[in-house]
Amino acid sequence: MLRAILISAFVVAAMLSQAQVSSCNSVSFKVTLHVSEDFEKELGGGLLFRIKSEKQPGWFVDIVPAEATSRDYIYPVNLPLRFNPNQTLGPGYGESVRSSLAYAHEMQFLLYKPDYDRVSSLVDNVLSSYQTSDPDKALSDYASAARKAKKGMLKVTVSSYKTNNATGALVRIKLRVQITTPLEFQYAPGLTPMPATCPADIDLSVR
Repeated sequence: MLRAILISAFVVAAMLSQAQVSSCNSVSFKVTLHVSEDFEKELGGGLLFRIKSEKQPGWFVDIVPAEATSRDYIYPVNLPLRFNPNQTLGPGYGESVRSSLAYAHEMQFLLYKPDYDRVSSLVDNVLSSYQTSDPDKALSDYASAARKAKKGMLKVTVSSYKTNNATGALVRIKLRVQITTPLEFQYAPGLTPMPATCPADIDLSVR
């Protein structure tokens, strides 16, 4: 009897542990783009996922609120705040086409406007900490706000690409996009979320 109770307790504990680890949802989709083409997809929660073509053949990834598309919900919560190549697919920031597309681009993004307002308001203090009265506090205030903010995780993987034989410039790219969020995030119609393991940096507390 005791053995049966212990086994049952172990099974329940394992189930609870699994539920805590997997208490996120994830969606994925594929994108194919030719040079100068853009892509936009509604995620839900008023957010848009975008891939924007750049003047130098390549693309820039962001997630923005539909009502204020100049607000990048990726940039404020990914380091380094200066010269970060992670949102760029293609040459730039000292990377070549090959080196930029050889790895999965993983980045956090903010889910809600209050968190964006809070974190983004502290970025300038970090970038210009020498102008503040307490540089260490500027960094710690930013780090604390970024850590507490409700976030999702974006992963962009390049499955294949094609370059111009003569110039080496990008002419086509194929991507797989995966987005992972806390269960509370409501995805847009047409996106079918699946249970997923939460990345360690995603805050699971419910607002």
